[in-house]
Amino acid sequence: MMYVDRELVRRVEQTAAEFCARQVDALAGAAAQECDGGWLIAFGPGRYVNRAMAIGLGGTAADEIVANVTGFYSAHSLPASVEINPWVDASLVRALSDAGFRLERFRNVYVRELSALPDQPAADIRPVDVASALARKAILAADVAADSEARRISDEYCDAVAQLGDSCDLVAIIDGVPVACGSLTVVRGIAGLGGAATLATHRGRGLQQALLIHRLHLAADVGCDFASATAVPDGQSARNLERLGFQLLYTQTVLTTVA
Repeated sequence: MMYVDRELVRRVEQTAAEFCARQVDALAGAAAQECDGGWLIAFGPGRYVNRAMAIGLGGTAADEIVANVTGFYSAHSLPASVEINPWVDASLVRALSDAGFRLERFRNVYVRELSALPDQPAADIRPVDVASALARKAILAADVAADSEARRISDEYCDAVAQLGDSCDLVAIIDGVPVACGSLTVVRGIAGLGGAATLATHRGRGLQQALLIHRLHLAADVGCDFASATAVPDGQSARNLERLGFQLLYTQTVLTTVA
C-alpha cells in the first residue's frame, strides 16, 4: 500500500489544478489565478470547472485565501466555490464556513503506483484521430441532445483539452466503431486518468478496465511514478479503479457560497 503523507496529497492536488489552469487559454472568456500553491479556475457559466483547486496546503493565512477566492469569483460573476481535502488546515474550514460556504458534493481521489501492472487485455484501443473525434464526443455526451447547450459545452471542453500537448485521448473500437473512451494527462510525473465513458449498448464488456490498463502502461512508458483518478464513491468508475489496485487517497469536498 502506498504511504500517504501531506506532500503526496499536495502533489496530486496541485498537478490536477495546474492541468485545469492550462485549459484556460483554449476557452474563450475563461480565467485562472494562482492562490496558495493552487489555482482559482473560472471556465465560465455552465462550464465544467468554476472552483478553487489545491488551496489550503500552501501556508497562506485562511482569511487571505477566502478573500482571494470570493474576490476572484465575484469579479467573474460566479458563485465562489472551493475544492478542499482533509489535509487542509482547520482554520481554512472555519473561515470558509464563516464566509457562507456550504457543502455541495463529495468526490474520491484514488492513486496507484505504476509497478506490477497487469498485462494489457486483447482490446482494440487507439488514440483519437480526425475520424474518431466526433464519435468520442458523442460517447462522452451520452444521451445529451446534439443541438443542446449541454452538448455544446461538452464538445467545447473536448476541443480545449485536445489542444494540450500533455494529454492523450483514446477510444476502444469494436467492429470498426468507437464505443468507449478514456483520457490520459501528464503533469509533473503524475498521470491523470479521466474522460471515461462507454456507449450504453456496450457496457459490461470490460472496456473501461481495458482502457485503464492501457493508460497505466502508457503512463509508465513516459516515466510517471503513479497515476491518479477521481470518482463518485461507490460508482462504477470507483469499482473499476479499486479492482485495478487503486488506493483511496482522500475524499474531496466542494464548498460553494449560497446565493
